[in-house]
Amino acid sequence: MSEDKMTDNNKGQKTIDKNGEVIDNKKKQQDRIKLEDKSSIKKMKKFKLNNITKIVAVALVGIICLGVGFSYGKSVGRELPATAKKYSANKVFATVGDVSITGKELQYRMDPLFYLQGKSKLTGEEISAYEYSMLDYMTTTEMLYLEAKSNNIEVTEDEIDEEYETTMSSITQSFGMTEDEYLKEFGLTKDYIKKDLEKELIAVKYMGEVTDVSEEEAKNYYDKNKDEFFEVRGSHILIKTTDDEGNELSDDEKAKRKEKAEEILKKAKAGEDFDTLAEEYSEDTSATNGGDLGFFKKGDMVESFENAVFSLDNNQIYDEIVETDYGYHIIKKTGEQYASFEDEKEDLISQLSYNKQNTLLDDLEAKYEIEIKE
Repeated sequence: MSEDKMTDNNKGQKTIDKNGEVIDNKKKQQDRIKLEDKSSIKKMKKFKLNNITKIVAVALVGIICLGVGFSYGKSVGRELPATAKKYSANKVFATVGDVSITGKELQYRMDPLFYLQGKSKLTGEEISAYEYSMLDYMTTTEMLYLEAKSNNIEVTEDEIDEEYETTMSSITQSFGMTEDEYLKEFGLTKDYIKKDLEKELIAVKYMGEVTDVSEEEAKNYYDKNKDEFFEVRGSHILIKTTDDEGNELSDDEKAKRKEKAEEILKKAKAGEDFDTLAEEYSEDTSATNGGDLGFFKKGDMVESFENAVFSLDNNQIYDEIVETDYGYHIIKKTGEQYASFEDEKEDLISQLSYNKQNTLLDDLEAKYEIEIKE
């Protein structure tokens, strides 16, 4: 079983390793049971402002990292790349309102990307994925730019020059080329790159201004939605139903494990110390902490585990064994509280800003009738 993760937007990101052991990346000494991902994150075009900012420095030259290991530098050999594709210069690959993105513009971005692949030959499916991601970025930038210009957003020549220098610094390092070599190799000019960087910077500036969230705005949301920040503290004893590689055990072995869990539950209900039982029997890393999982909110845990712990009073043990994909759990609730605004502020501001960005992008996509051609 591969490692599962919560989305970046969830406070105290949680992980389950291949053995079903739960790790809280915020509190390394504690563990968590992972919830099925209920993220509302949309497709790649719904990206955060900080991601746009990162892309600005590199998108123009086609350095988009989508999980493929790039081979960097001139030492790869210019008789390469193994992958290449010619795009019809006048063919329209995407439209943003009345603006067309042609094969010529796409070629400028894809050629450096192919170069960075070195000897690794891309499949047709991989090429299509890169093309779509690049066109997705280009159309999103274009619609933000158009909207920004209609709202009189501008950047200075100094800002453009600074971004150009940053971009070229990245290029010389990644490609092993001087600025002049790069421009010549890919048929680009300094003015062309600076013009595109200006467009990207204006788009980023506009999005930042429109989707900014103040501390006051975040506090107002917190006060009006206090229940979202209610959290409980729980402990558990885990008897796993998977082997060391994360494979499910046989039915016979699972039955034996369940019987063991039932015996432990009886001991806990009879008044034996829960922490001591966890330390002795639990097969989760939280055993060293007496099974303590710390505080968590609704939506942080798998549903069956969550339903059990949230139904309990403080210091109450759940009457039944709870089964998840990772095993049998004996569960105890040990506390409850409302997370403070100060603890939630940073993540809340980020989430509210992200929500604004999604709304803005959805609205602009409809306004400018974005289309990426098949």
